[in-house]
Formats: sequence, C-alpha cells, structure tokens
Amino acid sequence: IHPTATEMLYRIGGVAIGRDTSSKVPPEIQPLTTVGGAYNPSIEAVIALQPDLIVMEALTQGRLLDAAQKAGAPVIMVRAASLDDVAQSLAILGKALDRQQAAAQATTEIRTRVQASTATMTASKKVLILISDADRNIYAAKPESYPGAVAGMLKLTNLAAGLADSGPYPGFARFTGEQALTAKPDIIFTISPAPAPAPRLSEMLPRVPGYSELDAVKANRLKELNVELFLQAQGPRIADAVEELSRLVTQTSP
Repeated sequence: IHPTATEMLYRIGGVAIGRDTSSKVPPEIQPLTTVGGAYNPSIEAVIALQPDLIVMEALTQGRLLDAAQKAGAPVIMVRAASLDDVAQSLAILGKALDRQQAAAQATTEIRTRVQASTATMTASKKVLILISDADRNIYAAKPESYPGAVAGMLKLTNLAAGLADSGPYPGFARFTGEQALTAKPDIIFTISPAPAPAPRLSEMLPRVPGYSELDAVKANRLKELNVELFLQAQGPRIADAVEELSRLVTQTSP
C-alpha cells in the first residue's frame, strides 16, 4: 500500500490484490482496488480485501502497523532510504513469498548497474538537491534522504550535509539564498512535487534572491529531476535514479 512496497513486490514476481492511489508501476496494477493514498491509506479498506500478506513502507507508514496487524495477515515493513535498505527489503519479501532467487537476482542487477554508474564519476562536484513547499520555502536534500543517498553513491559533495531536519520533508533542511551564496554549488538539482501546470522549481529558482546570483544558475547548471524516481517511488528503481543523476552530472559539469 505504498509505491515502494508495490514496486518491490512486483520486482520479485509478486502480485497484489489492492494498491494505494500513488502506486503507478507496473502498469498492470492500475485496475486494482485502491485503498487510499500512500500517506493515509484506509486500513479498513485493506482489511476488506482479506489479504494473505500486507506490505507497507516503514518510514511513512510505521504509525499504521498496529492497525494493519488487526487484519490477521502478516505485515512486512520495507524501506528504501539507501541501496542496502532496498537489498534487505527485497530479501525479506523474497523469503516471505518463497522467491529468494528472484530477490537475489534483482539485488545483483541493481548493484551492478549502480556500480557501473559510480565507476564513471571521476571528480566530485558540490551539489544541492532542492525542493520547495507551498509557501515557497526551499529545502535541500541531506545525505540521509533518498535523493541524498543517490548523490552519495556518485560521491557528490552534498552541501546540505550536517544540517538539522526542518520543514515538511524528512531528510531535508531549510536552505536559504544566503546559504546558497556561501556554499557556491557547482550544480543544482530541483524536484517539483506538484504536477503540471504548476511551475517547476528549476524555472522559479532564477527569480529567487540569492539563488539568482549563483554561477550555477547563471550558467544553466540547474536541472530538474524526475519527481517519481527521486521522491515518489523510492525503491528497486534506485539504479534508474543513480543512472539519471550520473548522466545529468556529466552533461552539466562545469
């Protein structure tokens, strides 16, 4: 009942009988009964489906564990804050579904692709990965966040390292234009959660005081990341995210 859980389940050949409204991959899940959003699923709707197994995301749905256990089915909590998280979660699911070999093969493929991408990185760049809220406050992904973990795999220097969490996004810290001017990033990446036609943060940033004065912005070393890969569907497509970020760093490097 979360994109992370759904994609991990199908990555090893499992099949769901219901989904949250945010789960979009793989396409064959679209006709399934929905049980609410990823952040507020209806446990009553889950129970009504009489599942044999419930798969949930640990970081955002941990508070629902006690309620979910009332369904009478085993509950597995998965997470994807790092490559090791993905591997461990796939292994747990594989054991529960008797698909250990599929889980091991998936993990090997993911690790191989990640290693291939990291091998191409020759010099670390100073980066910011930014997101904004409804009030247009700007936050930077810390190494502890999923986008930050992806950047860490590529040995990029994360300028938000060491900051305290703040704002609505776990693993992100408020990052002002003044801080950006001091940090002097080589490359800026942005994530825009709101769907089009809402403006992209990459389009807005050149008009934000402080950020507008950065060499990275003036030289167009400012790139929008795929919101699904880097925010909404954290999980077995982590190799896709690493490859995408590696490609953008190569294209954008000063």
